[in-house]
Amino acid sequence: MNQAETVNGTPRALSAAWILLIAGLILPLLCGLIFFWPEHTIANVDDLFFVPWAMEFAESGRHSNSLLAVQFPGLENYHLQPRLHLILAGLFFGAAGTDTTSLVLFEFLCYALTSLIFVLICLKLNLRLAALFTPLIFAPMYVVAGFRLELTGALIWVLGLLVSLPLLIKAVAGERGRARSTTACSIFGKVLLGVAPLAAPAIFAWSLGAIAVLEIWRLLSRQAGILRILSEGLAALCLSLIVFAVSINFEFAEFLNQFTYHASRSTGGGFNDEAIVRAVLFAAAATVLFRKARVVAALCAMLAAGQFLAAFLHDKALIRNLAASMVFLVALDAALAVRWNKAKSALYGVLFLVLSINFFSFYLFSEDQHNRGQVVDAYLQDVEAGKRVFVDETMAQHYLDQKTGGALSWTWGGTFPKGRATSLEDLQEGDVWFVSEYTLLGYLKGRHDVARRVWSKPDYQRVPQIPCVLGRHSCNLPTERWKIMRLERENGNVLIREFGESVEERQLEGRES
Repeated sequence: MNQAETVNGTPRALSAAWILLIAGLILPLLCGLIFFWPEHTIANVDDLFFVPWAMEFAESGRHSNSLLAVQFPGLENYHLQPRLHLILAGLFFGAAGTDTTSLVLFEFLCYALTSLIFVLICLKLNLRLAALFTPLIFAPMYVVAGFRLELTGALIWVLGLLVSLPLLIKAVAGERGRARSTTACSIFGKVLLGVAPLAAPAIFAWSLGAIAVLEIWRLLSRQAGILRILSEGLAALCLSLIVFAVSINFEFAEFLNQFTYHASRSTGGGFNDEAIVRAVLFAAAATVLFRKARVVAALCAMLAAGQFLAAFLHDKALIRNLAASMVFLVALDAALAVRWNKAKSALYGVLFLVLSINFFSFYLFSEDQHNRGQVVDAYLQDVEAGKRVFVDETMAQHYLDQKTGGALSWTWGGTFPKGRATSLEDLQEGDVWFVSEYTLLGYLKGRHDVARRVWSKPDYQRVPQIPCVLGRHSCNLPTERWKIMRLERENGNVLIREFGESVEERQLEGRES
C-alpha cells in the first residue's frame, strides 16, 4: 500500500468509513440524548405559528391554525407561509403522533440529516477533522431553532450543495466534460437549491448566492457555455415550480395575497450590517484558501455570496449560523496541515463549548417546578368556562403537550399582547393569559413594562451563563422549569396568579391594572 492510499498511516477507505460511522451516527445520537430531550427543550418564540398548523395538517389534512384566529380572522385555508415544511412535518406527525415528543424527534431528525449531509461534503473534500466535529458544532444551533421553516429548508439547501459538489469540483479543475451525469447533477442540484427557498423564504439569498458563484466559475473555467447554463437553469426552475405548485394546491393567487399580507405585518428583513461583516470574513477565507484548496475556497465563496445577499433580504438565525460554522469547519481544516490536527481539534472543541455551555448549565442546574397539575387544571377550567385564553410557546410545549385547542397564541394575538409585551391595556375583561417567567424575564430580558411589573420577585433567577452567542434563546435560561403565571382582567383589575410550590393570587397595582 503506497503513501497516497493512507492518511496518517490508516487506510484511506477505512478511515473515511470510521469517520462516517462516528460523525454520521454515533455523535448525532449522543447529541440527541443531550440537546433534544423533550423536557429540557427550549421552545422558539415562533413555534405557535407553525406547530399547530403542521399538526392540524397531520390530523385533518387542512392548512389551518386556530391559535392565529385573532390576528388572521376568517382564513380557513392558510397560505401565510410556504407549505412545504409544514406538509413534510405533517406527514411525519401523521405517522409518529401529534405531541411534544414527536415534535422534538422531527427537529432532531432534521439536525441529524443536515449534519450527515455536511459530513459527506467534508469527506468528499478530504477534510476528515471537519467531518468529525460537524455534528458537535451543529447541535447547539438546533437547540434554539425551534420548529421554524428553516429546519427543512436548510436540510434541502445543504443537500443541494452536496449534489452540486461534483459539478463544482469539475469547474474548479477546468474539466469540460458534457456527460449526461454532469447535466443531471447540474439540474438536480439547482432543483434542490430552488426548492429550499420554497420551504423557507429566508434561504432564497443563500441558494441564489450558491448558484451564482457556481455558474460564474463554470463560465470562467469554460466548463459550460452560457446557453447550456441557461437551459439547465430553466429546466431546474420548471421542476422547482412544479413542486411549489403542488405544495400550494395550485392556488397561486390566494398564496400571493396571504403571503404578501403576512409579510407586510412582519418586522423582519432590512439591511443587516453584521451580515456584511460575516460575508467579508467568508470571502477572506475563500481568498486565503484559493491557492491551497481551491474547491474549499469556492465553497466559502458560495457561502460568502449567500450571506452578502441575505444582508439585504432576510437573514434568519439557523441558516446564517450553519453557514458560519461550515466556513469555520472547512476553512480551518483546509488551511492547516495534518501536523496541526491537535490544535485544530482544540479550536473546534473550544467553539463547541462556547456554543453549548449555557445549555449544559441549564441541564445541570435547572430543576422541575412540579407544577404541571396546577397549571393544566387552571387552563382547562378557563377553557371550559368559555374565556378567551392566551398561551405562550413554553406553556404549549411543556404543559399542554401541543394540545392547544381552545387557546390563542400570545405572540399572534393582534392588539393583545403585541408579541413583545409592552402593556396590559389591551387585556380585555375576562381575558386570561398563561405566560412563563422565562418568556417575560428571560427571553425578553425583562426590558418591557409588563415584565417588570407583574412578577412579585424582581430578580430573575437564571442558571450560570456566558453572554448570549446564538441569540436571546441561548442565555437567561431559568433555574426552575418552568414558572408559569396566569393573568386575568376581572372587574377592571388585573389579577396575577403564580404556579409553583404554592399558588398565590394578587392584584396588579398601578395605572394599567
